Amino acid sequence: MKFLNCKLLATLCCTIPFYTAQAEDIDDIKRQAMLNAYDSAMVFPESIEDIDTIDYDWTERHFIHIDPNCISDAEWPFVPDSEYIEKLKAIPSIIELPFNQPVRECLDLYIHRRREMVERMVGVGYNHYFPIFEDALRRYGMPSELKYLACIESGLRQNAYSRAGAAGLWQFMPSTGLLQGLEINSYIDERYDLYKSTDAACRYLLQLYGTFQDWPLAIAAYNCGPGNVSKAIARSGGRRSFWEIYHFLPRETRSYFPIFVAATYIMNYHCDYNLCATVAEIPPVCDTIMLDQMVHFEQIARFVNMPVKQIESLNPQFIYDIVPGSSIKSFALTLPQEKALEFIELQDSIFAFKADSLLPHNGDLRLIQNKGQHNSYIKGGGRKGRKGKAAIGNDGNAKYHKVRRGQTLSYIARKYGTSVNKIKSLNGLNGNNIRVGQRLRVR
Repeated sequence: MKFLNCKLLATLCCTIPFYTAQAEDIDDIKRQAMLNAYDSAMVFPESIEDIDTIDYDWTERHFIHIDPNCISDAEWPFVPDSEYIEKLKAIPSIIELPFNQPVRECLDLYIHRRREMVERMVGVGYNHYFPIFEDALRRYGMPSELKYLACIESGLRQNAYSRAGAAGLWQFMPSTGLLQGLEINSYIDERYDLYKSTDAACRYLLQLYGTFQDWPLAIAAYNCGPGNVSKAIARSGGRRSFWEIYHFLPRETRSYFPIFVAATYIMNYHCDYNLCATVAEIPPVCDTIMLDQMVHFEQIARFVNMPVKQIESLNPQFIYDIVPGSSIKSFALTLPQEKALEFIELQDSIFAFKADSLLPHNGDLRLIQNKGQHNSYIKGGGRKGRKGKAAIGNDGNAKYHKVRRGQTLSYIARKYGTSVNKIKSLNGLNGNNIRVGQRLRVR
């Protein structure tokens, strides 16, 4: 729900006009200068700006890959206004999807400069997250296109954590999460729970819509809070349209609804711009098991033959690798369906395995921190391994990649579960340019 702060390089009028069509014969240099100017004038979400600093988690490294049969264009020609307008009108959306200058800037961002990000979101969204979001939205009678808000909030990363402290797919701040009934304490953070955070996001959005009776305003309030939207309405003289109060909103909120329109557009028309969706093979069916006693992830991994990091990725709400179940309160453990059946069959052996060394004595919650390793999937994931040791270098010898035609640093980072900045640091690169045949160290 937080944005990067950056200096606006252009002053806009107090009323946002619908974007006037540009002549389609503008030369390429002017077009590029125009696109760059738009990009620098907008304040984009942190999830969109920081794509080169993201560490890919265990789930993405093992279950998401590039389709070798699809070749994505690294660049795409200038898109005329008429195409955007026509296609926006054709999207079956309850929420109005207008076209104007801010919307155009956001559309150009996705189509021209965040292509690999879109490809990943399309793959993981339609193959994993969107069906879950749609089911929750349907239960509350809400527009299904609201599922695209998670693209803006977290880039569809369940372990996303912002500089401001917002966490999870829906980027709840601790205070907002607690108000929506999420449990957040030293051992549990349900902002990372896929199902509970999605349900909380639906309820919060429905509350905001009840307050403003307008989806664009509710979406803006999700970003900056209902108090700031109410202040913007008051300062505008009581106007109740997002575009009428645009300049009375916090600066970082002004691009929030335009980027929502752009996300809705690109998720519907990605094929038209030769964007190759990543192939997501995340286990489609998982079961939850309610546990009324403690269990360590290592105990589970030993008997159901799963890596601890996979269990972490399915259960990121547990800050340490221990489910703190007790006779007072039960907690849900999520496993792939076949592994859940194995757990039920072997649970007596699982609970007994190394219980004295892996679990706190007599189930004392205060001792969990000393017994359980930090869940590497959530905050700090990719930076800490077992007992706080650096994760990089623990996997054995250094690994190298030979650059092939069409590959980029972002592609290579995704392939090896690392970040662009780490690859650049390991290889002494100052820029993003690489050449075919170049040998890069990736870990």
